Amino acid sequence: MPLPQSYLEDIASRLEPGMREAFLKAVRALRAQADPARIAALLENGDVDGVLDAIGLNDPAWLNSFRAAMAEGFVAGGQETHAGVRDLIIDAISQDILPPGSDARLLATFGIRNLPAEKALRDYDMGLIREINDNTRDGVRTFLEDGMEAGHNPVQSALDLCGRIGESGEREGGILGLTETQARSVQRARDELASTDATTLRRCLGRELRDRRYDAAVLRAIRSGEPIPEAIQEKAGTAYSNRYLRYRAEVVSRTESLRSASVGQHAALLNAVATGALPYDSIRRFWMDTNDERTRLWHKEIPDLNPDGVGLKEPFVTPLGPLLYPRDPEGEAENIIQCRCWCQIRITSGNRWLDMLDFPVPG
Repeated sequence: MPLPQSYLEDIASRLEPGMREAFLKAVRALRAQADPARIAALLENGDVDGVLDAIGLNDPAWLNSFRAAMAEGFVAGGQETHAGVRDLIIDAISQDILPPGSDARLLATFGIRNLPAEKALRDYDMGLIREINDNTRDGVRTFLEDGMEAGHNPVQSALDLCGRIGESGEREGGILGLTETQARSVQRARDELASTDATTLRRCLGRELRDRRYDAAVLRAIRSGEPIPEAIQEKAGTAYSNRYLRYRAEVVSRTESLRSASVGQHAALLNAVATGALPYDSIRRFWMDTNDERTRLWHKEIPDLNPDGVGLKEPFVTPLGPLLYPRDPEGEAENIIQCRCWCQIRITSGNRWLDMLDFPVPG
C-alpha cells in the first residue's frame, strides 16, 4: 500500500513542537549560565572574542538538546520510508518489476547504525549545528561591536545581550539566541522606543512582532512629544525580543523538523540500494510542489525543469541551483527554508512502474 504523500509533513507536525522547545531550552540554558558582570568587564577591554568564549558560543555543545530532537526526526523519516520501500518492493515483485527475493535483501529495520544513514545524519548534523551556532555568534558579535561603536555602556550592553531576570526567574529580553539581522532589529526597536521623534516612533507601530499592548504608550508619546517612560520602554523592548526569539525557534523547528525527515527519507533509499534490495537505476524521483499561494514561484518551475525525474544521487535542476531533494541541507537558504515540496519516488522496469506515494506523477 502506498504511503500518503504527506507522511513527511505528518512526521514534522508531530515533532515540531518538541524541536521548538528544545531550541528554546538550549537558548535559555545559554542565557542562564552567562555572567553579565564578567561580560561587562570583557567589553571594557573591547574583548568581543572573550565574550563569545565566556558565553559558550565557541562550543556548539549548547545545542545538544536540539541535536537530539533533530536526530529523532531523521530516524522517523527513515523508518517510515523504510516501511514504505518494503511494501513497494513486495508490490513490485508481484508485478514482475523486481525479481523474487528482493525484499529479503532489505535490512529488517532502519537505524543510524546503518552506514549510509550514519553518514547522512553526521553530515546533516555537522552542517546544521555549525550553521545555527555561527548565526548565533554573528548575532552576538554584531550587537556588541555596534554597541561599542555607538559608545554604549558595557554594563547596559551585557544586560541587553543576556537579558534581565524576569518574573519567571529566567532572563528575558536579551538578543542572545538571535541572528545578526534579528539582533539589529531588536536594537533598532529599542532605539525607536527611546526616541521623541514622531516619525521614528511610528516605525515601532509597523513592527509585526511588537507587543500591541504598548501601542497606546507609543501613540501618547507621538501626540505629546514626551518620551515613553523608561520602564515601559524596557517592557516593550523585552517583549519584542522575546517574540523574536520565539519566531526564530518557530522558523528553525518548522524547517528542520521537515528537513530532518527528508534527510532520513533519502538515507533509507540509499540503504535499500546499498543492501541490493533496490537496483540503483530502478529509482526515479519526481519533484512535486504544493501548488498553493505559499509555494515559491520558482519551485513551481522545478517539475518542468526535470520532466523525466532524477536518479537517487542526481540533483534536481532548480532556478536557484541544484538540490538533491526538497530542503537539501546543501541548498541556498532562500531555496529551502520553510519549503513544503516533496518527492514522488517511482520504481521502474521498462515501461512498468510503481509509485511509493499515493499521488500521481505528472505525465
